[in-house]
Amino acid sequence: MIRNIIFFCFSLIPGAAQMSMGLFRRGIQLMVTTIGAFTLLLSFNLEQLIPVICMPLWFFSFFDGYNIKKQIDLGKNVEDQEVYNYDLLLKNKKFLGIAFLALGLLGFVNAIPNSILIYVFGDNYQRIYWTLRRSIVPLLLIVLGICLLFKSRKIETKS
Repeated sequence: MIRNIIFFCFSLIPGAAQMSMGLFRRGIQLMVTTIGAFTLLLSFNLEQLIPVICMPLWFFSFFDGYNIKKQIDLGKNVEDQEVYNYDLLLKNKKFLGIAFLALGLLGFVNAIPNSILIYVFGDNYQRIYWTLRRSIVPLLLIVLGICLLFKSRKIETKS
């Protein structure tokens, strides 16, 4: 009973449950990814993206810990492998550049001081500021969707 309570407490911290079972590579990767994403989003003034990015990471870590515990309880041998492979990210420098560009743009729009907006747009600055701030994430999702659709068409035509 106490072991289950302790495991539950570990599973609330991303990666801690995996590390408590000896899967340090997987646990460290989940922990660094979740805490790193949270920290980067805060530093880029993108607090509105924390639920979109950090919550799925937290849920994955929580349920992954219980899934691995179940496999170990059934007597299966669980390998300490990474959750995702870095090679895909490092090989596609174009996507990494686009992601950094998008994060930088979002961070810049969220960090624009009100005095600059008043000077540029006059008294309607708040309406324009909030319109810009609320529309950037949906616009990025639309652009990302269009890019994915065009890529899938190119793959289909090559096949």
